[in-house]
This record gives sequence, C-alpha cells and structure tokens, in this order.
Amino acid sequence: MTLRSRLLIQTCLLAMMTGTGAIAVPANAQTSAPVPLFLKQEAERDAEQRSSDSNTAPDSTGGTLSQGGFGGTTTTPSQFPSDPNAVQSLSLGAVDAEAVGTIDRSRGGLGIDMWNGTTRKSAAQLISELPATPATHAARDLQVRLLLSAAALPQDSQDISLLDARVAKLINMGALDEAIGLVRAAPQGSRGELLAEAEVNALLIGARMDEACAAVESYGASYDQLFWLKAAAMCAFYANDPTAAAFSVDLVREMDGEKDATFFGLASAIRSGTAIKSEPLAQLRPIDIALLAIAKQSIPTSQLESDNAAAIIGITNANATATDIRLEAARKAEKLGLIDAEKLAGIYGSVNFEPSALENALDDGAEAIQARQYAKLYQAAAQSDVPAARAEILAALFEAAQIEGDFMQAARLSAPLLADIPVNGDFSWFAVDALKGALAANSLERAENWLQVAKNASNSGNDIASRLSLLYPILAIAGLEETGAAKPVNQVANATDSMGMTSPGLAPQMPTQSFGLGGAITPNTNNGMASATVMPNSTSPEDIQKATDQAAAIARHRARMTEWQEMQAARGDQAAAKRYAELTFALFEGFGIEVPAGLWDSLLTAPYAEDRLTISSAVAHNMMASAAARQKARTVAMAIQAQQIANADNADPKALADTVAALEMIGLHDDAQHLATELLLSFDQ
Repeated sequence: MTLRSRLLIQTCLLAMMTGTGAIAVPANAQTSAPVPLFLKQEAERDAEQRSSDSNTAPDSTGGTLSQGGFGGTTTTPSQFPSDPNAVQSLSLGAVDAEAVGTIDRSRGGLGIDMWNGTTRKSAAQLISELPATPATHAARDLQVRLLLSAAALPQDSQDISLLDARVAKLINMGALDEAIGLVRAAPQGSRGELLAEAEVNALLIGARMDEACAAVESYGASYDQLFWLKAAAMCAFYANDPTAAAFSVDLVREMDGEKDATFFGLASAIRSGTAIKSEPLAQLRPIDIALLAIAKQSIPTSQLESDNAAAIIGITNANATATDIRLEAARKAEKLGLIDAEKLAGIYGSVNFEPSALENALDDGAEAIQARQYAKLYQAAAQSDVPAARAEILAALFEAAQIEGDFMQAARLSAPLLADIPVNGDFSWFAVDALKGALAANSLERAENWLQVAKNASNSGNDIASRLSLLYPILAIAGLEETGAAKPVNQVANATDSMGMTSPGLAPQMPTQSFGLGGAITPNTNNGMASATVMPNSTSPEDIQKATDQAAAIARHRARMTEWQEMQAARGDQAAAKRYAELTFALFEGFGIEVPAGLWDSLLTAPYAEDRLTISSAVAHNMMASAAARQKARTVAMAIQAQQIANADNADPKALADTVAALEMIGLHDDAQHLATELLLSFDQ
C-alpha cells in the first residue's frame, strides 16, 4: 500500500471521527502565480540599452541576448524595436518556468542575460557551491540578488532544476522570506515536490506554523514521501489533536520503523510532557525545531557553535530560549546574515530593563552579556526623545561595538535611529561617529551630509581633522572625496554599455601593473608615480577647467594620503597597520585610484615571504575571465567565493582587490564600492 493510499485512509477515518468529510484547503495555496511577464519587458529594455551603447562600445555578448533562454528561441537585440511606441510581433515560444524570479534589473536584479555563456550544469554547480554565510553583508546581498533574479536560462541539461537549487541555497543561507517568495512566484503546476517541501521547511524555520500547516494540508496528499506524513503529525500536535497525531506517528512507524530517533523522541516528549534527551538533537531539521517549539523545549545551546542556520534561527525565535542565550544567538545570527537588523532590533527591544537602567544607561556598569549591553543601549537610544541624548547614547554604542568587533552590526541596527538625528552643526561633536555609521549602513547620501558638517566644524581645538584623516581611504573609495581617479581604458571599454561611462577624454591610459612580494607596483617615468593627470583633447575653456580641477584633486589626494600614512606609521601595532595599508592600496588599485609614490615602498620590508590566506588560482582566473567576457552571473559567483577570505587576519589583499575590480568590470560599481567600504570599516584598527 502506498503512502498516498494510507493518507487517504487516514483522511476518511478522521472524517468519520469528526463527522465531516470536508477538508479546508487554503485559498492562497491553490492560486497559480503568474509567469513574470517582465522577462520580455526587461529584454526590450536591455536591447534598447545595448542599442544606444553600441554607439560608444562593442557589445561583448556578440549581439545574443539569450541562447535558447525562452523555450529554445534565440533572441537578438535587432528583434526588439528601438522605438518604444512601435508595433512588432515577437514569438518567444514557451516560457521556461525555471526562469522565474522576484526581482528584475530595476530592483537590483542582474539582468535576464546574466547566465550568458554558462551551461545549465555549470550554473547549478555555481549555485550549489555558494557559501551559506558569505563573509560580508555586501556579498550576501549580492548573492541573494543573484538567486532571485529573473533570467533566461541555458537550455542544455534541462533535467537539472536551477529553481530547486536557488530555493535550496536561499534556505541554506537563512533567506527564508526570499525563498518562500521565489517558490510562490513559480506557477503552481510547475512546482515539484522539492519546491513544496522547501516552502514548508522555510516556513517552519521562520516559526510561521499556521502557514506551514496550511501548506502541508495543501501539498501533503499529492506526494508519497515520509516527510509529509511526519509534517502531518507535527501539525496535528500543533493543533492539539492527539488522535490525528497518534495516527500519523503510527503510520510513520509502520512505513519506516523507528529509524528516525529524533522524530519519535520528540513525539514521545510532546505526548508525555517530559524533556527529550539531548543525544538525538545533534542534527536538527526544520521539522525537529517545530516539534521542539510545540514541546516547549529549548534548542540545545551547542547548536550556536554549529553551522546549522536553521538551528541558530530557531534559537532566536523560540519562546523557550533563555533571554541571554537568545540575545547572543540573535547577535550571531545577524552578523552571519541569517536575520536582518530589523529582526535583531525587535529582539533587543523585547528585553525587560528597569526604567532606571535605561535612564542611566551611560552611567551604569556594562552588562555581563555583551548582547545585553547592546540591547540596553539600543533601547535607551530608541526611547530618548531628545536628539542630543540619543546621539550620545549611539556614540557609546558605537564605541562599545568597535571594541568587540561589532561596529558594522551596531551601525545596521541603529540606522533608523541615526536617521532621526538632525544633520547640522549642533551635532558636530557627533559628526564623525554618524559619518562612520552611515557609511557602514551604506547610506552614502547621509554620510556625505555628515562629512560636510564634520569638515565645517574642524579646527585646532578638536580632533575632527585627525579622525577624518584616518577615514580618508574609506571616504575616497566611497566616492565622498575627489581623488582625480579615472577608470583604466580597458575597464571603461568593457563597462561602457552598463555603467554609462562614455567619457574617453577623461580616461587615462594606465600603465601596466606588476606584482611582487611587496605589493603592486605601477611603473611610470615620473619617479614611479602613476600620473592620472589628463591633458585636454582641446583648448576649450571647459576642457582646460576639467584638467585643472583634476590636477588639483590629485594633488589634494596625494597630500591626504601622505598624512594618512604618517598616522599609520605612528600606530602601536605596526603589523596591523601594514596589513591595513596593503588592503587599502590594493583596493585603490582595484578602483583605479592612485597610490602616491613611495607608499607601497614604505611597506617593502623583510621578510618578504609571508603566510597568506588566498583564493584558488582557478577561482581567480575564472573570475577575471568571466568579467572580461561580461558573464555576469559567473563573475558574481566567483567574486563571492573570492571574498570568503575577507575575515581572516592574513587575507591576501590582492585577491580582495581583484574581487572589486571584477565587479567593476561587469558594471556593478555600487556593489564593488559597498564591499570595499565594508572591508575597510570592518578591519580591526
């Protein structure tokens, strides 16, 4: 007898027990999500963009938008009208349901042709090997967008489901809402059992029990795997229906014996009201986490040290988790990207503090648990109606977090609170802290405003100037300081069609770089300095003014970098100062920003051979080759892998610089900038 038959018998028996033969099916579970029509619309936009770009740079894709991505039809830009009002008939064939996505280019997607030049088998491998926890939040954001992007897919090996792989990876990295949204974007009839099971698992991990059980009821009768019978038992326990739960548990036992010790142990614990032993809880699945919640038992704290994203998220969600453990779990989960800053703020805000503790948050001693101290300062800042008091508390939060290596998290957490503080001279004392916080939260417009406040308030009576000097490399990479930099010719040529950089008169011919044990050296006839000064193509006043302004910017940049280097030379930890300088100079070169003469040489000290954590040569080669070929998805996947070394003390700065350079080459300037800024701000200074 098949499992489906047994489920039918179970349904009939339950109907007789309850006196009704009706089983409610959630309306939303049966609604077919439409195939996203913006695939064609975005193809038209891409074609129009390429048509206009072709006047300034060749199309490196060879004119092919997708290779059989729409039901085997090869679509070229010439098939789309350049006039948006023109009427044209276009046959796209059957739309591949696997191409579905929840974002297009206008919302951060990578474009419908992002898999151009990649086989389906290779794409599946790239997706499956993406890290569950990218080393930086910038890379995590990019990875999520890669997985959610609607895109035409390679037509080889169609037995391989990229949609299954995308959803599985999103769940693996804790992007639960995104995974659920992607499943539901697929037409109902095209969803297989793996997608259905993935949706249920994501709902269970996120503690969305009502939705999970509605999905189990909707999908369960269609599939024969034991997962659905166990899920039915779990939902019966959740609904406090011991008869139905016992029936389902007995069916599992009859079908598979008691091989699943964790499931049967949890079922017994719920029935008896006793605690389950910890041994079966070593490898928790989403259904186990749900059963633990039903049993009102906490997830073992040992799971915090594991790589089990579901368990870590479960600890942060479970009501049975002790407060201090939940706080530390949430702190770790947000740092890994498993939950967002809004969720962390909610958990920090749920802690009960005495009113006097919040009123005296700056005067009382620190809490024994670091996350509890963050929660107290966060609540104190959130409850303060006086902007000056809020700023003072946030400054204390940033300082404590910087010491513990949590500054980036504190900035993300407090971004909404920081946004409510007026940006004016009354807060000049707080301007540099606010500037760093805005940079860390990737709020560049607000950062620019705080930078101007800080500059206006800088004088000999305060330390604002020196603090800004220390931040100068980050400000330069973030585009908040003019460095006179222009993109190397090869990058401008490759990026013209997507970055809009079509000013050849401002693109210098950068000299060839060579790399040695001391770092990257850019040879030049001007005492080894890479001169970025551009001679105007004409003697018009506008061109002359541009050249003059650029020369002045370069001069200021060199002076600021010399000052910064002198401050680094005065640091107590010279080993750390050298690592930070190497990273800074390497990133500058990745963005085409000049490293002034002599600064690389100042780091050229023995021993020249060092232990470095670097990336595979194959990753480095494929990243740069894919970027040169404008293979966007492959480049992004390789760049995410390459930056996995970012958190290591001995990370190879050249590999990180190549990562941002590759992203620049495929037109992802904002992502490259965000990644580089995060790398520098996260560095232990």
